Amino acid sequence: MNKVPHPLQVAAFFALAIVFATWQPFVWWRAAAAFLMLGFDCYGVYVLRRSKHKQHSQEPSELE
Repeated sequence: MNKVPHPLQVAAFFALAIVFATWQPFVWWRAAAAFLMLGFDCYGVYVLRRSKHKQHSQEPSELE
């Protein structure tokens, strides 16, 4: 199973967090949920960047 999310999924989750936080009426639990969603977004970006870095570090060794 591939644990690396598609970049579009990460972008869509960012948009969903913003929409969820700004939906009326604004209550504290929406802010908490949006904050948690943004945390998951940051983790998704981290996983994407780490996988890209691993791909780049493996490519030169395969060429030798």
